[in-house]
Parts: sequence; structure tokens; C-alpha cells
Amino acid sequence: MRQPLRILSVIDIPWNSGLAAYAFDQALALKSAGHLVAFACPDGTAAAAFAAREGFRHFPIPGRKDYLRLPLALLRLRAAAREEKIDLVCAHTGRAQTIGLLLGLPLLRVKADAKKPSAGFTFSSVKKTIAASAYIQKLYLEAGLDGAMVTVIPQGIKLQAPAAAGASAPFKIGLLGRLDPVKGHACFLKAAAALLRSGAKAEFHIAGYEANIKYAELLGLAEELDIASSVVFHGKVDEPFKFMASCDIGVIASLGSEAVSRAALEWLASGKPLLSTSAGSLPEYVGPDCLVPPGDHSALAARLAALLSDPSRIKALGEQNRARAARDFSPEAFAAATCAAFEQAASHASPGPVS
Repeated sequence: MRQPLRILSVIDIPWNSGLAAYAFDQALALKSAGHLVAFACPDGTAAAAFAAREGFRHFPIPGRKDYLRLPLALLRLRAAAREEKIDLVCAHTGRAQTIGLLLGLPLLRVKADAKKPSAGFTFSSVKKTIAASAYIQKLYLEAGLDGAMVTVIPQGIKLQAPAAAGASAPFKIGLLGRLDPVKGHACFLKAAAALLRSGAKAEFHIAGYEANIKYAELLGLAEELDIASSVVFHGKVDEPFKFMASCDIGVIASLGSEAVSRAALEWLASGKPLLSTSAGSLPEYVGPDCLVPPGDHSALAARLAALLSDPSRIKALGEQNRARAARDFSPEAFAAATCAAFEQAASHASPGPVS
């Protein structure tokens, strides 16, 4: 490894999303390799809380809609970058990419969201791009950007304890994700209704925080479908793996987005079978036999029925998923690839003073 890099990670979103989770794991991987990472992020955000909790320096910047304070904040950030002798700016959003350009330092772009990239003027300053999935890499290629600059580095995940030996009726089928139309909760409940009408013995468990849907709305739909007695609403859960351990089968019913899927990784690492739609990057986590078209509740119900008819298959799929997590999504591979990409970006950059 070359001399330790001094990296400024710029992330301006307030919430803890898949994008943020990727940024946090990336910072920890770089830190474990001896590189020095500081965060530029708004106060009161998930990134600021993470920086404080994990011992990273934090330089405040205005929120995404606070344009008036940005010029002064940039001057302060330039001074801080000079004082900290920052080698490389890591931008996690388009606005962060602009901030990196204005700092006048070598720029590495990390993309872990579904927004389509564009070849804007700020992209010309990017030395390297990390895509968190092959799906995101495809977005860059479709935008006409140089594929040679893009490296795919899937996020890593630690394996959980092996799943309990064997599932039995009533089977517990779980969906974990924020309550938002794009996550397909309505499709999940319609599939549950179809499955129950066919005589299957199953319970359906939903966990996640309320976003653009309320639990009362989902309860209303369950009552309309006459399945409320078979649906359990858990609300926001602080320990996703504990929820997954209590389920026999995981489902991701998303209608779109899913540039990355932390939930898919967690289901795999938990050693549980996962049925999913083919939205976004989800085909990168599970095989074609476990995929259904987005919004097709009949196809989802049919896949679930086939799985429930063969409990031994439930256990076998879970073991396969756990092995896949160990093979394709190890934290060690993620850390090694991340450090290599940052070191490559720094070696190709032409250092310029921040003035």
C-alpha cells in the first residue's frame, strides 16, 4: 500500500439510506486499511451521527436546500481541506460531486443510488467512479460515459448464525423495508391473499418504518383482502437480522429503484431463501428461479406456493444463499477492492493545491 491517503467523504443526504450505508461501510474499510477519512456532511444527519459514533472528523456543510450558506461553507471547507492535507475527495451524490469540484482536489465518485448519471461539466474532474452494482454501471454506460472509469464494487456483509434446521407450517414469510409505494407492499399483500385462498398455511410479516405509506393503510388493504388475521405488522425494527431469523422466507416486492439492496444482502447473510422482483440490481443477488416481474402478485404467489410445497427446498435455498453471501459479498473482498480503487484514483490524480 502507498502512503496512507487523506480522504474527505462528502455526503449531503440527511437519512440513512442504501447510499449512506454504502458510504459508511466504505469509510470503515478505508480506516481499517490505515487511510484517514473525514466527513463533510450537514449537522443532524445520519452521516454526522455515524462520524461521531465511529470517531471520524466531521466538517459541517449546509443541507441540500440551504443554498445561501453554501459559499461561506465552501470557503471553510477549503481551509479545512488545506489544513488536513486532503489527497482525495469522495463524492456520494451529484451535489457532493459539485462541491468536490469547487474544492479543486482530485475527485472520486461513488454511486449507490438509482438516479441516472449524466456527463455534466463536473464529471470531467472525476478520476475514478465506483458503482455499487452492475445495474449502476449499466446506467453509466447508457449515459454514454466511459466504462473504463467505472469499477463495480458490491457491498460486503457479515454472515449471521446458520438458520434453524427446517421450517414448518404455518410458514412465516417476511418483507423488510420502508413503507413506500415503490417497495411493493400492496403486491406482497395481494400475493398473500392468493396464496391463502389456495389453502397454504402461512403468516405474512411486514417490518419497516413509515415513509410515504402508513401502517393503517396496509392494515386497511389486508382487511379488504380478508387476510388481516394472517398478517403481522412489526413497525420499525432496530435489529433487522433478528426479524429475518424469525422468518422462514424473505420477500422483496419492489416495483422499481433498488440500485443496491441492503435487504437482499441481509436475507442472504441470514441464510434464508429470498424471492424477489427483478427491479434494479436485485437479479445480482438471487437466481432467475427466485425472480418475478415487478408488480406481478400472481407470479409471486406461484413462486411462494412452489416453495411452500417443498419445505426441504426452503432449507436448501437458505444454505445456498448463505454460501453465496460468503463467496460474492464478503466484507474482506469489499474492503480490498475499495482500497485498491481509492489508491488507483490517487495515483492517477494530478495533485493541485487548494487555494
